[in-house]
Amino acid sequence: MILFESVRVISFEPPAVSEPMDVAVAGRKEGGTIVETGVGLGAKYPAAIRVRGSYLSPGLVCGHTHLYSALARGMMVNIAPSKDFAQQLKNLWWRLDRAIDLPILEASALAGCADAAFCGVTSVVDHHAGPEAIDGSLSVIRKAYEEVGIRGILCYETTDRNGMDGARSGVRENVRFAREIDAARERGERPLVDGAIGGHAGFTVGEETLGELADAVKSTGRGIHIHAGEDKFDAVDSRYRFGADLAARLEAAGCLGPKSIVGHGVWLTESEVEILNSTSTFLAHNARSNMNNAVGYNKLLPRFANVVLGTDGMSADMLEEFRFACFRHRESGGPWWPDDFLKALDRGNRLIERYMGAAFGRVVAGAKADLVLWDYDPPTPLAGGNIAGHLAFGLSSRSVKSVVIDGEFVVKDRKATFDADRIAETARRESLRLWKRMEER
Repeated sequence: MILFESVRVISFEPPAVSEPMDVAVAGRKEGGTIVETGVGLGAKYPAAIRVRGSYLSPGLVCGHTHLYSALARGMMVNIAPSKDFAQQLKNLWWRLDRAIDLPILEASALAGCADAAFCGVTSVVDHHAGPEAIDGSLSVIRKAYEEVGIRGILCYETTDRNGMDGARSGVRENVRFAREIDAARERGERPLVDGAIGGHAGFTVGEETLGELADAVKSTGRGIHIHAGEDKFDAVDSRYRFGADLAARLEAAGCLGPKSIVGHGVWLTESEVEILNSTSTFLAHNARSNMNNAVGYNKLLPRFANVVLGTDGMSADMLEEFRFACFRHRESGGPWWPDDFLKALDRGNRLIERYMGAAFGRVVAGAKADLVLWDYDPPTPLAGGNIAGHLAFGLSSRSVKSVVIDGEFVVKDRKATFDADRIAETARRESLRLWKRMEER
């Protein structure tokens, strides 16, 4: 058991900061939940590991990323200039994902999970691609999550661009992994991860493959996780080739629902926003990636009911993502303020709840113990009414002191409980091999 003593508890939704209190947490073997909150709990739990700090909050959630890009940082590969997003995919990212084998995948997943942990991110929703190493790939990623101790949702991004055999392999891997998790739960285990049904993007998923993805959604009880409208080409292609908007295609196939995640949605129409809202589908907003790829800005963002924040393969730093989301929106003349993006940041926990079937994002008895202890000494008062302002202009991942996931320390006093040195060394070695394999493609 862990006992956080005399901490001020931060609630993101509704925004609040408590008076100093104690929080007792059960370890993973005992359920990994918050047992009790109150004052003077030390006498009640004398054997607990005692931790003191300033502020304690729920863990942060990355609602959409690509861990396979973790080894792309600073890559030294000859990349042809790209005049638009489609060319960038062809010249860079599709070369990278074809170069991934299982050892490279393991190294990138470990590196990405470790990065997330140090940033106070307790859950990561991954969208994987690796067409030359599909079978078993999600289990490799699961192993990396468990080694670091991170929670999340995994999928393989099925696509037609490598032929129909590759598309079918992608669907099979999604279903296989979902059944792996189901089997683990039937044995009484509590896996840290679950599986979604992944598709790459509308313009690389034809009607046959979309139908197979829909069947997988129905048979597994999961949701689809797919890019839609990231670039204008995706939206135009859907209307030209299929005579329907992207969201309409997904809805007609039966893919949308409370567990479904649409990445980006920059070029979705007002009617498509209504479709996502009516099906309770999540929209993963990735401000930094959209800026980096110059795909445009989602001016309809405030109309989506279930916006979560993701990174789309950029660093796992969700407070950095929060800031970019706020500032880019303000630059666009949008009506949202940091408080609105604080709701989106918190809503990632609602996504995790729909898959894990437990309470997340709350520091209350019975909720899952995914927590961040912050070493933050604010120069101005920190209260419920200005939490978003502190996140936008002060608090950062540098203030993360300790991270607990499922009742166990993943980071304690800024030191990893996993083998961070080995993970970093392996990542550097495998990144060189990845870059070499890219040059060969």
